[in-house]
Amino acid sequence: KFSGQTNIHLSKNFFLTNKAREKSNTFINLREVLNRFKLPAGEYIIVPSTFEPNKNGDFCLRVFSEKNANSTVIDDEIEANFEEVQ
Repeated sequence: KFSGQTNIHLSKNFFLTNKAREKSNTFINLREVLNRFKLPAGEYIIVPSTFEPNKNGDFCLRVFSEKNANSTVIDDEIEANFEEVQ
């Protein structure tokens, strides 16, 4: 549905109806999280998050690929209204 598109706001419904392909093993309060995933070719969204909900954070993300891969940096400031998901 969103393939090849940029500058799209993904709503809460997107995340509730689409399963994560991969995620961190254990969600713990560490400065660094390192994981290795083997994913089929495709387009992926990487969503960094803080340990505590509703906290701002700065993230440095490094992605390595064995084959040539295109990437797009989206470094826009966002304004988010957080709702508690039950």
